[in-house]
Amino acid sequence: MLSKSSTYAIQASAYLARKEALDSLDEHPAVYTPVLEISEALNIPYHFLKKIIAVLVQHKILRSQRSSRGGVALSKPAKTISLLDIIIVADGKEPFTECLLGLKDCSDATPCAMHTTWAVERTRLRLMFSSTTLADVASRMYTKGLRIA
Repeated sequence: MLSKSSTYAIQASAYLARKEALDSLDEHPAVYTPVLEISEALNIPYHFLKKIIAVLVQHKILRSQRSSRGGVALSKPAKTISLLDIIIVADGKEPFTECLLGLKDCSDATPCAMHTTWAVERTRLRLMFSSTTLADVASRMYTKGLRIA
């Protein structure tokens, strides 16, 4: 349903949100997380993740710092970043806009067999992704021990 880019972008961002939440309890929190650490923790190919991270930095979802203690961090609070924000940035477009059956000429005027059903589900999915934040995902990971990789 989601592209690899979107999936990895959400996983990496959620990892950072969870890490930042845990670090806030620490006396000396680490500000930036190396991309290699994220790649290894989530089993995401490093070079692919670097490209995704670069896009997230370019669109100000993440910030980066180059130094011996460098890496990436969320650019704003996790509670203000929705999963939809990340999907749009990672894929470069609004999700769930194409015809479910892949027909090029499907529209409200010339609907396919799944058009009406897909319109309802598309709206529901968009609402779910727009109302779920990185803070939500991170807290579920923390309180329920749910894994993301």
